[in-house]
Amino acid sequence: MFPVRPLADTVIVALFVCLPAGLAVGAGCSDGGGETHDDPGKTGSGDARTGWVADVEAPLPVWLSETGIYADGTGTVPGPGAIVYVPTHPLWSNGADKERLLFMPPDARITPEDDPAEPWAFPVGTVLVKSFSLDDVDGRTGAVKIETRILARRSAGWLYALYHWNADGTEAALARADWRATPLRLMDAAGTTFEYTLPGRLECRGCHEAPGPTPVLGIARWQVPAELTDVFSRPPAPADVGAFARTPAETEALGYFVGNCAYCHNGRDTSENAAFSLEPPDAVGNTVEQETDSSASGVGVRVVPGDPEGSAVFEAVVLARAADYPGDLKPMPPLGIDRVDPRAAQALRRWILELGETDAP
Repeated sequence: MFPVRPLADTVIVALFVCLPAGLAVGAGCSDGGGETHDDPGKTGSGDARTGWVADVEAPLPVWLSETGIYADGTGTVPGPGAIVYVPTHPLWSNGADKERLLFMPPDARITPEDDPAEPWAFPVGTVLVKSFSLDDVDGRTGAVKIETRILARRSAGWLYALYHWNADGTEAALARADWRATPLRLMDAAGTTFEYTLPGRLECRGCHEAPGPTPVLGIARWQVPAELTDVFSRPPAPADVGAFARTPAETEALGYFVGNCAYCHNGRDTSENAAFSLEPPDAVGNTVEQETDSSASGVGVRVVPGDPEGSAVFEAVVLARAADYPGDLKPMPPLGIDRVDPRAAQALRRWILELGETDAP
């Protein structure tokens, strides 16, 4: 994947050693949700952007170090003008820690969903960056980056790009314009190998273009991070997941749906499989004791109170990823996920068991 460069650090990352998801310890580790940062919201000067992020109409550089996204070659210091943020309900990504950066032109603002004139409008020049890291790569301490994904708003539309980091974590190279999904073989502390997939361009578009109005997933109605309050043309309407839950367990389940499901299952998609909404006001009513809509994704009842293993939602999110899974449900989410989210498994199980102890809605 790396073009030729006369440096010793251009080794393609082929094998990592990392701790099992949810068990990472030490500097830079996450708690399994993959969204841990020392100083979220830290910014540089809004008019001090350098490199490509200051002119997104220009061709992307071959090397990430030339984009202005990071101020150092190892990707540990965000570049000038970067805003570090964490979504309210993060997406699970195979246990990887994720750093998210936002770059915007000086004085530009995002128009929030509650503005009927132009909902969720991101100005030309907006650059969103997400870097993925795993801990203890090749026996080294701390997190080492694997990939950096870019979503940028150009005058002609949205740009998708991916940079793949070398084994030393000192540089990342741009994937070609028509890049395809690339599997990497990773290894956990017990010596067990598993697969981590660098998504292809079509996979990126498949997820990000499902919601409709904008391909930005981590800045939306239920996902507005506190660090981004000042980048909106007006304060976004408050959206509290807990307001639609009856118990803490249900709040956690709804939060999982927001971060991992509702960007596709939003009630606005006309396809049969995603036509029902998993957004907080609708999720309980659309899942508990409700049959699945389509045999294409499997047949069953979405949530059977008191019976996680008999619930299609739990089966698709947790059970269907097992190599020896005997059922007919497709794993969910369908793209970009290779491993079961242990926190999701725990949260969904707790919620469904609790439903069996109360009156179903």
